[in-house]
Amino acid sequence: MGYCCKGICEEYKGKKVPNGSRYEIGQKRCSMCSVFLTISSVRCPCCGAILRTKSRTKKNQRSKVIGDKITLTIKN
Repeated sequence: MGYCCKGICEEYKGKKVPNGSRYEIGQKRCSMCSVFLTISSVRCPCCGAILRTKSRTKKNQRSKVIGDKITLTIKN
């Protein structure tokens, strides 16, 4: 099954957040439609793709130094 945007997601489109923390206020991102949605569902109502609930950037990760090793832990 292929995913394609049908334009239905525009009515669920989330509003911009000044500090850019959309995931913290409950918005989810559809990778196929390239839009943030304010919706309680796990899937996009437009294309059916699974929505992202966490950022993919390393800004939300912090490093922890233990001896000579550096390990990354995800910030919740």
